[in-house]
Amino acid sequence: MNEYTEGDIQHALTEDPRVAEQGIRVVRVDDGVVLVGEVESPDRCSQIESVLHEKFPGLQVRCDLSVTRVTAPQEVESI
Repeated sequence: MNEYTEGDIQHALTEDPRVAEQGIRVVRVDDGVVLVGEVESPDRCSQIESVLHEKFPGLQVRCDLSVTRVTAPQEVESI
């Protein structure tokens, strides 16, 4: 894998409507890539992996993505 493939992966993460994630970093490793960042759910991580496997068959993808809990505020913020 070269820097062009890395750029293509980053482009797929931001431009594919099934993913549309800008906050994920792509880190090259010997046997593929590691994805680093935060997503909203474990399902989202699976979806990202699925899209990358579809677009880059044979690429080893490891997700080191954290799941950010998104909940409604518990308190009212006074301004």
